[in-house]
Amino acid sequence: MKRRIVIFVSNYPQVSETYIKNEIDALAETCEIELVAFAAGSYPYRSRRPHIVITQENGRNVLEYLKGFAPHALHGHYLLQLPDLIGLANMLKVPFTVRAHSFDVLGNQIAEQDAMSRETENMFVRAARSPHFRGVLCFPFMRDRLVAAGLPADRVFPCPPVIDVQRFRDRGPNGPAVMNVGAAIPKKNMGDFVKLSRLVPWRDFNLYALGYETRALSDLNRSLGGRVTFVPPIDPEAMAPEYKRHAWLAYTASRAEATVGWPMALIEAMASGTGVCMQRIRPDLAEYIGDAGFLFDEPEDLVERLRARPDASRTRARVLLGRAVRLPPPPTHAHRALVNPRRRRLRSASRSGCPRGASSSLS
Repeated sequence: MKRRIVIFVSNYPQVSETYIKNEIDALAETCEIELVAFAAGSYPYRSRRPHIVITQENGRNVLEYLKGFAPHALHGHYLLQLPDLIGLANMLKVPFTVRAHSFDVLGNQIAEQDAMSRETENMFVRAARSPHFRGVLCFPFMRDRLVAAGLPADRVFPCPPVIDVQRFRDRGPNGPAVMNVGAAIPKKNMGDFVKLSRLVPWRDFNLYALGYETRALSDLNRSLGGRVTFVPPIDPEAMAPEYKRHAWLAYTASRAEATVGWPMALIEAMASGTGVCMQRIRPDLAEYIGDAGFLFDEPEDLVERLRARPDASRTRARVLLGRAVRLPPPPTHAHRALVNPRRRRLRSASRSGCPRGASSSLS
C-alpha cells in the first residue's frame, strides 16, 4: 500500500515555484498525496495537480477531511510553516518534515518570525522539542546557518534540489539566442540582463520573467535602449523546447542581497545543451555548477564569452554523468526516506510572495 502524504505549500498553483512542483511530482511517483495550499497562487499553470486551498470558511472542514485521509506523514515548504506544521502534526499524530528555501534562510525571515513571537519559544526550539519532527531539508550551504539558529544538527539534512533532468535531455542543436528566467523580483537583478543585451548586439535576448516587477523591467528596457524580448509565462511542462531555442542562459542575481539559492534552471539548461553563466554572489555556487558553467561579476564580463557558442557536448556530458554538479539521488529513493514514518530520523539521502501560514484557518 502506498504511503499517504499531505504536502503543505504557501501558494498553489504558482508557475514560478517549479522547485516545489518537482518535489511534489517526485513524491507522487511512490506515494498517495494530498496537496494543501494556504493561499491561491497568483500565476497558475495548466499542468497543476488537484489541490485544496484553505480559507477561513473551510478550515475546520479541511482538517476533518485530512483526519479521514489518515496520512502517514506531513511535508511542508518554507520554514515559516514550522509553527503550523507542529500544531497539525500534534493534531494528526504523524511525523513531519519541511524543506527550506533560500527566501526564508538567506533573508531576514527567520529573525522576523522570532520577533513576532517573542513571548513564545524560538520556532526551531519548538520544532526540536516536538516528538513528530523528523527534520529540515536544505541546500548544503544553508546547514551551518540553520544549526546556529537552533535546529538540532542531526535533523538538518543538506541536499540539492529535486530536478527532473531526464525531461530536459536533448542532444539536438540549440538556437543562437540568450535567455534568463525567474520571478521578476529585486534579488534576481534582471536589470543586468537588460544591460547585457545592449553589449551583445549580435544575439537576441529573451527574458522569461514571471510577474511582480516585469512592467518596471520592461520600462527599463525601453529607457536604456535594451534589446530584451519579454516572454509570457510558460507552463513548466513546456519549458524544455524553450531552452533549446537558446545558446546561452545568463542567470542574473543581486550581489547586494545574495539570497538566490541554487537555481534549477542552471541544471535544466545544461541538460538541454544550453551554456550556463551565473552571476557570482556566493562561493557555494562554484560547487553547484562545477566546471560545466561559468560565473561572472558584471555584464561586461560576458561579452567575449557570448561571441562563441558553448561546448554543448561537454556541458551535457557533465550533467548526464553527474560529475560537475551534485545532482540529487533518484527522487523516488530520496523521498522514500523523507516520508517513511517508521524512521525516527530523516536520512540525508535525501518567491512567490511572502509565504502565508495556516494558523488562521487550520486550528
